[in-house]
Amino acid sequence: MHRPSGKRYPKSVQFWLLLAFLGVTALLGGGARGDVASLVILRPLAGLLCGVALATLRREQVTENRGLFAFAAAVIVYVAIQLVPLPPVIWHMLPGREIVAQIDTATGLGPTWRPISMAPLATWNALYSLLVPLVVLLLCVQIPPRQRRDLLPFFIAFGVISGLIGLLQVTSGYSSPLYFYRITNHDAAVGLFANRNHQAIFLACIFPMAAVLASTGVRTPEQARVRTGLMIAVALVIFPLLLVTGSRAGFVLGLIGIASTVALYRRPALDIPTKRKTRTIAGPMVLAVAIVAGIALLMVLFTRAKTLSRITAADQLEDLRFRVWGPIVDMAWTYFPTGSGIGSFAEVFQVHEPEKLLRLSYLNHAHNDWLEVYMTGGLIGCALLLTAVVVIARDSLAAWRNATPGAERTFGRLASVLFAMLGLASVADYPLRAPSIACLAVVAIFWLGDAARARTFTATSTKNGGSLGAARLADQAQG
Repeated sequence: MHRPSGKRYPKSVQFWLLLAFLGVTALLGGGARGDVASLVILRPLAGLLCGVALATLRREQVTENRGLFAFAAAVIVYVAIQLVPLPPVIWHMLPGREIVAQIDTATGLGPTWRPISMAPLATWNALYSLLVPLVVLLLCVQIPPRQRRDLLPFFIAFGVISGLIGLLQVTSGYSSPLYFYRITNHDAAVGLFANRNHQAIFLACIFPMAAVLASTGVRTPEQARVRTGLMIAVALVIFPLLLVTGSRAGFVLGLIGIASTVALYRRPALDIPTKRKTRTIAGPMVLAVAIVAGIALLMVLFTRAKTLSRITAADQLEDLRFRVWGPIVDMAWTYFPTGSGIGSFAEVFQVHEPEKLLRLSYLNHAHNDWLEVYMTGGLIGCALLLTAVVVIARDSLAAWRNATPGAERTFGRLASVLFAMLGLASVADYPLRAPSIACLAVVAIFWLGDAARARTFTATSTKNGGSLGAARLADQAQG
C-alpha cells in the first residue's frame, strides 16, 4: 500500500491568494443581501482577483476541468440573459407578466422594453454574487490536489472562530457590537454570519471535516494522537456552540454530521512507527482546555440555548416557512417555464402573497432553495440544478465505492457528506447564497472531482499492469 512520503512542497502563489481571499470572505461574506455594506469591498475584490486568476490560467487547466467551466459559464450566461431588455411584444407574452401589462395600459406608459426578470436590481445582485465563488473556482484549478486538501484546516478554524464570536454575542446582549450585520438575528449566536441558520449549518459541517482532518496528513503516532485529540476538542466545543445558535435545522444537521464521523474517520496510515514511548504534554493540554471550554459553554447553554426550546415549541408546525411552500409552488407554475428571474423572489412573492400569510415582516427568500430555483429560474434553472445534482451524486457514489486507500478518497467522501448536508439544509433555508458557504461548496467540488480522478487513475493502473498508473497517482497525491 502506498503511503504518503510526507515530503513538503512549497505552496504556490495561487494557493496563498486563495487562502487570503477565503479569509476575507469569512470576514465580509456572511450575508448576500444587496444592501450588505461589506459586499461593497468583497465583490470588487473578487472581480479584481478574477482578472488576476484569468491571467495565470493555462489552457490545459481549462481542458482538464471543461465540464466545470462549462457549467459555471452556463449559470453566468443564464443569469445575464435575464437582464437583457426585450421588446414589449415579446415581454408581454411571457407567463406571469399580465399584471404588469395591465398597469402599463392603465397608466398609459406605452411600449416599454423590459428584461425577463421581474426584479432586475435583484437579478443584478445575483449576478454580482457569482464573482465570489468564481474566484475560488479559477484559483482552485491552478493548484494541485494536495494544496486543495490543505484548505481544510482553514474551514475548521473559521467555524471555531465564528462559533466563539457567536457565544460572545449572546452573552453580551442584544445591542452587542459583535453583531456585524444591520439585518440579523440579534437574539442569537450568528457569529460571522447574518443568519443563525447559516451559522448553525456551517458549524454542523465541522464534525465531518474534523473527522477527516484527524484521519489524514500525519506521519507519526505522536502526531496522530495530537491531531485526534485536537479534533475531539474541536467537536466538544462546537456542539454546545451549535445549540446556542437556536437553529432547529442546524441541530438536526449537527446530529447528521456527528453520525457521519463514524464512516469518515479512519486510522491514519503512518510513515514512522513508534520506536519508544515519548512523553508529550500536548494531549493533556488539549483535553484540559476542552474540559474547561465545555464547562463554560454548558453554563451558557443552560441559560441561553434556544434550540431545545424551539424544537419542543407547540407551534412549530405553524412556522411560516412551511406554510408558504404551497403558494410558492403555485407562483412557480404561474411563471413557468421562464421563471420570474433569479433573485426576484421577495418582490414577486409580495405581488401574489395570500392574505392569510400577511405579516409586518416580509420573506426575503422562500426558505426552500429547491422551490426558489423552480420559481425564479424556471425550466433552465431546474435543468442546471438537476445537472449539478446528478454529477455530484455520480461522483459521490464513485468516492464511496472506491476501496483504494488514500487522501483523495477520504476527501471525496467528505465532500459527498457536505453536499448531502447542504442539500438537506436547502430544504428549509438557503445556505449556499451566503458567500462563505458558497466558497466551501466550490472547494468541496474539487475534493469530489479529485477523488473521481484518483479512482480513474487507479483503474487505469490496474488495467495496464500497475506501474505507470500508480506512479502518476503517487505524484498527484504528493503534488
